[in-house]
Amino acid sequence: MLLLLALCLGIMALPVLLVETPPLFDYANHLARVHVLANWEGVPAFQENFTRDALLLPNVLSDLVLLALEPAMGIEAAGKVLLLLILGGIVTGGAALGWAIAGRLSPWPLLVAGLAYHEMFIWGFLNYELGLALLLWGLAAWVWLERRTRAGQLLSGVAFALLVFFAHLVAFGLFAVGIAILELCRAWRERQRGFGPVLGRLVVSALIFGPPLAIFLSRSPAGGLPMAFAWDMTLWGKLSPFTRVLSTGDTAADYATLAGLALLALLGIVTGRVRASGALLLAAGTYALLVIALPYTAMGSFFLDARIAIAVFLLLAVALVPRPDVAGGKVAVIASVGLLALLGARSALVLEDWRAQERSYDRVLESVAKLPEGAVVVPAFGRYFEMPGWISTRGLWPTHEHTAAYAAIRRDAAVTNIFARKGQNPLVYTPAVEELLPLGRNPITRVVTDKELGGFLEQTHAAARALAETGSDSKVFALLFDKGCDTVPDQPWAWVVECGPELTILEIAPEQPPAESVAHRQEAS
Repeated sequence: MLLLLALCLGIMALPVLLVETPPLFDYANHLARVHVLANWEGVPAFQENFTRDALLLPNVLSDLVLLALEPAMGIEAAGKVLLLLILGGIVTGGAALGWAIAGRLSPWPLLVAGLAYHEMFIWGFLNYELGLALLLWGLAAWVWLERRTRAGQLLSGVAFALLVFFAHLVAFGLFAVGIAILELCRAWRERQRGFGPVLGRLVVSALIFGPPLAIFLSRSPAGGLPMAFAWDMTLWGKLSPFTRVLSTGDTAADYATLAGLALLALLGIVTGRVRASGALLLAAGTYALLVIALPYTAMGSFFLDARIAIAVFLLLAVALVPRPDVAGGKVAVIASVGLLALLGARSALVLEDWRAQERSYDRVLESVAKLPEGAVVVPAFGRYFEMPGWISTRGLWPTHEHTAAYAAIRRDAAVTNIFARKGQNPLVYTPAVEELLPLGRNPITRVVTDKELGGFLEQTHAAARALAETGSDSKVFALLFDKGCDTVPDQPWAWVVECGPELTILEIAPEQPPAESVAHRQEAS
């Protein structure tokens, strides 16, 4: 089984290892924020436009991991290591939880490997993804230590509660619910002991969540954020997270993967080789109810309800455990071979898709390399935000909402749409002039119409003038994704630096640009 686990990990790692720029929506934003944090003291543009803030935050663990790795290997390599840790953590966490439940290793919980590339991973929500991996490992530790040492169980519970809290609040909530389900199932089995002892154990188990809650309420800046709940109670809003749970960009392959995993699970059930863990099924069902009950957004975070769908699928996969009185035999071998074939096909398709998207990234990053170091970069996108559908997250790939963040990583530029907010991140966007503040829209400013584009350029020009009045040497550039040169209005202060179908770069001069602007623009057009 260890060989099977190693093969699963190796196969699922291939897309990350073989692509230079993983095309995950929020990925570059995470890298850029940490790059600014790590290099803040040595880059004037970072000091002028960002402020370092408290680290006692939920949703900060990926930043801390990247900060630890960045000095040794650089932020882009550190990002890929983090992605591998996430994928490996989910797969090994599922295997560990299945082992803890069954008391032995088996191929069935490794079905989670087929779910490793899923919608939330493609969104690039690194903190939540770390939280999912820690959720599985935390539940595994709780179950395994149950049969060994109560003190060790409680100590590990506190440690995992803190880790999951610093990873993501939604994952923290799922961990709390998971522990509650496990403890309630145990209480039901031991109800003959009487109400007092059973209740006492439940209370003591609940205390493991005291330290992270105390940090959140008394020390964390996040505790002061307004809740700002918003629900999407439509049929689409509550059911589509399940119908598009994988959503890697190839809908047919995603559904084929789900069908293959279901067939492997059915093989184990029909042949009597596996049983379902009642506690994990109950936890998965409770998670599904949370998708229905939770808001779409709160405390400035989005997709709160949709994030939980993948946790339901992960627990359903791990819930398949071998029967203690039945050997795996040929059925386990067939399941193992089938799983490896399924993972190989999925990994190959993801890799092919990522390489196709990487060609677009390469063209954009070649243009970004022409920016001067220490500039102020204001990005905008010529498309409106694409809402997820029933069967896929997006139809437009690659998506360049956060690609401008590579200007921070590779050119030490102050990029205005890096997600850096008070109470949510250890880095806060505090621009040098207030005219830059409205240009920090997240994920990006939309400039679909001529009116929107004209207004955006006027705002950027006002910011460039204000910045020049402070005596700053930083040049201001507008990065227009999905806007060709022929769509940009002529302005005497807008100098075309780069022009292409995917990206137009304009230097926004405080007053009159260099004389060669017009000639350059005509040539680029």
